[in-house]
Amino acid sequence: MDIANALIEALLQRGVRRVYGVPGDYVLGLFDRFEQSPIEMICTAGEEGAGFAADAHARLHGLGVAVVTYGVGALKLLNPVAGAYAERSPVLVISGAPGVRESDGHALLHHSIRASDTQQRFFNEVCAETARLDSGRTAASEIIKVLAAMERESRPGYLELPRDCLTRPLPWPLPPVANAAPAPEPAPLHLQRGEELLSWLRSRQRPVVLAGIELHRFGLQADLLQLLEREGWPFATSLSAKSLLNERHPLCLGLYEGAAGPEKVREQVEGSDGLLILGMPLQDLDTGIFTMHLEAEHVVRVEMAEGLRWSQGDLDSLDPVALLQVWKEAPSASAGSRALAARAQSGPAPFEPLPGVAITVRRLINALNQRINADTVVVADPGDALFAAADLRLPEASDFLACGYWASLGFAIPASIGAWGGSSNPKVKPLVLLGDGSFLMSANELATLARYHIPALVVVLDNGGYGTERPMLDGPFNDVQPVDHIALAYAYGFKAAQRVQFEEDLALALTTMLANEDGPTLISVELKQGDVSDVLRNLTAALAKRIQPEAKS
Repeated sequence: MDIANALIEALLQRGVRRVYGVPGDYVLGLFDRFEQSPIEMICTAGEEGAGFAADAHARLHGLGVAVVTYGVGALKLLNPVAGAYAERSPVLVISGAPGVRESDGHALLHHSIRASDTQQRFFNEVCAETARLDSGRTAASEIIKVLAAMERESRPGYLELPRDCLTRPLPWPLPPVANAAPAPEPAPLHLQRGEELLSWLRSRQRPVVLAGIELHRFGLQADLLQLLEREGWPFATSLSAKSLLNERHPLCLGLYEGAAGPEKVREQVEGSDGLLILGMPLQDLDTGIFTMHLEAEHVVRVEMAEGLRWSQGDLDSLDPVALLQVWKEAPSASAGSRALAARAQSGPAPFEPLPGVAITVRRLINALNQRINADTVVVADPGDALFAAADLRLPEASDFLACGYWASLGFAIPASIGAWGGSSNPKVKPLVLLGDGSFLMSANELATLARYHIPALVVVLDNGGYGTERPMLDGPFNDVQPVDHIALAYAYGFKAAQRVQFEEDLALALTTMLANEDGPTLISVELKQGDVSDVLRNLTAALAKRIQPEAKS
């Protein structure tokens, strides 16, 4: 077995069946090896697209892989890989590199910058672990080291493979993936503090769990759901953790986003006398730019980096994994304890198109809500497409993907490639929501959707510019060049595309496009400038109050 075969075997052992990339001369040999292997290579239009596709794949599957050439290819991945690091998505970057013998000659090789380790040092900043595979004797241990760190931290990893090292032999076979070791017994201090916290929450009159994205990244959804149903606690999620659990579950309150979110959810979360914020780092977009109003004595926080933060005593080492393990083994509440009644969730608001009425963002979401089913994965770009999508109610867990914290425009179209490639559902149909500004940043990946016959529906919210930024500070810099989205979609090979302005046209277009099974389709929705989602309207109103000068006495 040589280094290239060992790398491919390590991926196969971990269930990888598709990888994403763009060829280049330093990585052509490895591309050829992938073509000869059981792993399918999805060639994207650009390296950034490969990175976002691998990110989406990783969120659904547990490991995503982007394969690129050196320098100009790998450095285009820094943006999506930094986002994957920030949002704890295990994306493996495999970069080709100049050959060891070439580099030793100190020749001025194309794509090279400064020293031979410069690129690896860049990725050290945004990866859990990095390694260079230039020796058959160490390659196996380096591959395993990187993959183990990615699994442990749920963050990206980086492997650099010089092109003259693919065939270097390993002196021994690649070891198989070890079976997962049984979870260790909880530490005495974890057990004590976990039991104290459980007792405290059971004593509350209005307990609520606010669940965050770390629970998804570390595979804790089943344990969380078991706990919620056992205790009868209602739950809300952050925007970045949307669809962590079934959003139509009777205990689901919806999304909590500070002042930006629905008033009913805000009242229940902020009115709780026992709020557990679990696996949710308090970043600005999840908290409505810090517009939440929480009473410190009623709040407990448990997250990976900070551990337990509680007015009755902190504990740095008690993270969500350890806490849910303690609670999983805890006895059920006594028969005399109060159980919460299940909350019946109303279905999506009905959408009956009104003749001659122009489409609004709110009505667009109503129309989409009625058409979402178990085969739909929603992929939303940052901006009002993401904020509007907060009002969708997904029937299946983990069927919403967004770049909610890193907030990089251009995420959604390439991420839909990975949503298709990483899903265990062979009938999956990505629903892509993005603005006209985001579309300009990622339209080249429409070609990838068409090339692989991915049955995605791309919905462009066309309001003539960066609608999220206009309420903050407007100017001509927020305008974008008008584009014929329909002509461009057909030019890239789409099966169908339509521009709509009125509700009747939207209803007909959705029926037609969603019935298509043999490739991507597109709907360009003409919106009035200034028409925004309820979430964005609430958010900007709350921010306006914060930045207005205080009235003089």
